[in-house]
Amino acid sequence: MWFSAYNMACATDTKESCNVNEDLGQTNARSGLRGSDAVPLAACGSDADAGKIRLSYLSWDNEQTSKPYIDEFEKENPDIKIDFSYAPPTSEYISTLQTRLVGNQAPDVFIITSENRDDLIDNGYAKDLTDESFMKNISQANKDFVGRDGKTYGMSITSWVSGIAYNKDLLKQVGYDEPPANWDDFLKLCKKLKNAGIEPFLEPNADEPSRFIDAFQGSILEKKGVDPTTLSTQDNQTPGTDELEAVKEYIRLYDEGGVTRDTVGISGDDMKTQFTNGQVAMIVDGAWDFATFEQAGMNWDFAPMPKLGDDYTQYAQGSASPAWAIYAKLDGDKLKAAEKFLTFLSSKWALQKHSDAGDAVTVDGFDATVMTQYQKVYDQDIKTGKYYLHTNFYSKPDILKSELKAQNQQLVQGQITPDQYAKNIDAKVAAAQ
Repeated sequence: MWFSAYNMACATDTKESCNVNEDLGQTNARSGLRGSDAVPLAACGSDADAGKIRLSYLSWDNEQTSKPYIDEFEKENPDIKIDFSYAPPTSEYISTLQTRLVGNQAPDVFIITSENRDDLIDNGYAKDLTDESFMKNISQANKDFVGRDGKTYGMSITSWVSGIAYNKDLLKQVGYDEPPANWDDFLKLCKKLKNAGIEPFLEPNADEPSRFIDAFQGSILEKKGVDPTTLSTQDNQTPGTDELEAVKEYIRLYDEGGVTRDTVGISGDDMKTQFTNGQVAMIVDGAWDFATFEQAGMNWDFAPMPKLGDDYTQYAQGSASPAWAIYAKLDGDKLKAAEKFLTFLSSKWALQKHSDAGDAVTVDGFDATVMTQYQKVYDQDIKTGKYYLHTNFYSKPDILKSELKAQNQQLVQGQITPDQYAKNIDAKVAAAQ
C-alpha cells in the first residue's frame, strides 16, 4: 500500500496548477510538520468532467504519492472523476474523517486502520466488503486487521514486519553466520558477543515497546488457538495479562545479562547510528532502514525474529497496512464506482507500482521482488501472515501503546516485575474504557 502503518510516512506535496496547497504547510510526515485540515486536491474541475460520476476520496497520502494511481484509474475509467482530499496521519486524519462523517459529508472512499476501526464498524460507516470480488486474493492476515466476527470492512494490500538486522563481520568473530532461530540460542549468542567485548544487541526502548513481545505473543496465541480479532470485543480487556507469558520470556534478555539495562534510553536513531557505525552486532528493525544500511556500505543481513522454541511457530512483530474502506451508505452508480476503484487498487498495475516503491505486497498470486536480505523474512513472515501487533487487537490503541512503552522501560530498568507490568497496563486500559 502506498501508506505505511508503521512509519506513517508521506511524500512531500507538490503544487499543481490550482496551487491548492500554497501556504498550508503541508510537508513530509517525516519532518514532523502537519497541516491543519483536509486539503481538497481536486477542487479545480473542468468542463471535461461534466457528466462524470464523481467519487470523493479522503486519504492520508498526499497528492504526489496518490496522483499516479488516480491518474491511471481515471484513464482506465473515463466516466469517473476522483475528488481527492488529504489529511496527514494519524490523529489529524481520524479527526478530519470523523468530522466529515458526523457532518453528513462522508467521503465515498476513506482509510480504515486500527485507531478508527472499531468506531467505523460500530457506527455502521464502513461497508462490509467480505464477499466482494476484489477481496478474493487479499491475505487473511490483512483481512483480520480490519475485520470482526468473520467480516471484513477494508481492503489492505501490503504489510510490514520487523526482524533482526545483523553485522555479519561481528557475528563471524564469535563463530556465527546468522542469528539463531530459537530464543534460548539467541540469548547465548548475546552473551558470547558481550564476553568478546562486542555490544550484542540494541532495541529502541526510548521510542516504543519491545518488538520481541509482539512476535512471541503472536506465536503464543496461535499455539493456544486464540483468534486475535476476538480480543477487542471483550467486555473486560486485559492486554497486559494476555501477554504476560511473552513478557516473561522477553525480559530474560536483560535479566540474564545478555544486554545491559542502561540501554533503556536508546532511540531508534541512536540504534541505527550505532549499527551502521559497527558499534553493535544486532538490532531489531525493518525494511524502512535498509537503504541506510546499504548507503553505509556495511556487511549486513536480515534474519527472522527468534521463536520461543521448537513447539512454537515463528512470528514477527508486524502489521497489515491501513486499508481502503467504502462508505456504507453508498448505492447506485457511486457504489459501483467505489467498487471499481478498489478493484483497480488491487490490480496487477497498482500492486506492481507498490512493489516497485518497496512496499511488501501480500496479495495472493502476486510475485513480488524484494531485496536479497529481505527474502527470507518476506517468505517466512509476510507471505504467510505470521506477524502480530498487540495494539491492533484492543480498543484505545494509542493509549495502550503509550502505556506499553512506559511499562516496558520500567521493566528493562528492573523497576517492576512482569506481573506488575501486566497489572499496570490492565489498569490503564480499564480506566480508558
